Amino acid sequence: MLPKVQQLHITRLDGSISAYRNSEFIPLFYVFPKEMLEKAGKIFLEVPRNPLLLFLDRKWIDFVESDLFLQFIIDATAYIVWPFMGLGVAREIYSGYEPSWKFAHAPHYWLEGLIEEGVILSVNELYRYCKKEVDIKYEYFEFEDIEVYLNHTVKSVMAKYEMYEILDVAKEFRCHEDFDYRHSNQKTDFTRKWYHTRTKHPTVSLDAEIEQYAKYNDGRDLDFEDFTANTEEQVLSEVMVKQFTESLSEKDRKILEMRLEGYTQEEIADELGYKNHSGVQKRITKICLAYQEFANVDLGFDEEN
Repeated sequence: MLPKVQQLHITRLDGSISAYRNSEFIPLFYVFPKEMLEKAGKIFLEVPRNPLLLFLDRKWIDFVESDLFLQFIIDATAYIVWPFMGLGVAREIYSGYEPSWKFAHAPHYWLEGLIEEGVILSVNELYRYCKKEVDIKYEYFEFEDIEVYLNHTVKSVMAKYEMYEILDVAKEFRCHEDFDYRHSNQKTDFTRKWYHTRTKHPTVSLDAEIEQYAKYNDGRDLDFEDFTANTEEQVLSEVMVKQFTESLSEKDRKILEMRLEGYTQEEIADELGYKNHSGVQKRITKICLAYQEFANVDLGFDEEN
């Protein structure tokens, strides 16, 4: 159940009175840093910094009531609260089914918390204030300006709705639907644990396996291959690959991940904004050359191959 937050009512052009949709988020909108507004699109930078216009100007009333404005509020709120939820992972590894992802994208909870903590006014309080001080103007915030408030408020909201306990349960009972379709270390770890702990094969003792083998193989002993050396090499290789990938730029790491997942160079080019696949091919060659140098091995790559 969503928390109850104040919402304005307005007189429509036909004289009817109805709720001003999304108006409760107007005070929250002015908290978002300018950097976020720039990334969201030109229209968000054009929103007047005087809230009174959002209450009186039909153009901006229509904008606030739009799905575009609401979606921005949802995404922007999740973006600023996520680092303070104590999860220690990127938001992108989870899907919309995962509890922490769903809670982060439920702005009414965070709006309520910010109002209760006195960080922002409710929309009704803001409206009354604007009518008295018609020339007010909100300056743009920086992330540093709101971090101290978010750190306290997010923890307070999480505790109020017992989200720490809920997320502990979610961690214990993970499912595939919790994870986004993209690759992540957390998703890989979960998949390995899932198939290891949920195997349908019955557990048998080593002695029983030896007896069964001898019974059906003329009494011959069961020989075991020594996997120790291979296992050690595999572990060292995995560590080296992890260290190498961490040394790459974010874009090169994305190219490598997508290529390993089977994406074509054309698909990678489309996803990352290259004009054609040749740019991706050049980056892959650079990555391979860098790995040869990093691992001190010759895999047959050169500037032409």
